[in-house]
Amino acid sequence: MRKLKVLIGDSDSGFCHARKTLLEYWGFDVIEASDGKEACATLISAHVDFCILDWDLPRMTGIEACRWIRSVELKTQPYIILLTEKGNPEQTRAAYLAGANDFIAKPFNLEDLHFLVSIFAQKVLQQDVVSQQLTQLDPLELYRRDLTTPKIHSRV
Repeated sequence: MRKLKVLIGDSDSGFCHARKTLLEYWGFDVIEASDGKEACATLISAHVDFCILDWDLPRMTGIEACRWIRSVELKTQPYIILLTEKGNPEQTRAAYLAGANDFIAKPFNLEDLHFLVSIFAQKVLQQDVVSQQLTQLDPLELYRRDLTTPKIHSRV
């Protein structure tokens, strides 16, 4: 089973290091970025499964980085959690519209963060297992499954 890679973007090195230590304890491989531009550059050069970005990053805010991530073609789109001290409904809406998957207002309970990353990690690892199983199937069996899988059609 592979270790999932997490990118933490936070300008406060103390909080960033504390989160990194905790995520490593939970079994994740962690990369730190001190600003939004560094976070985006990291995403181009390294496969990252999910990002935890502070809203108030320097050089490029967390929400701007989130928009950038969703607008570029990366190998895989990471799951994004935005952290902010601005827990009002307008910021929550803006975070989701920018492409964030989740939003946590600071100060937050570490159990809440653990719950979010654990749920996402479980989903990613399940997808990895299914992908691996599919690559081991005979090509004719894959074709048969494709023919019998119901298709969803939209009226656009």
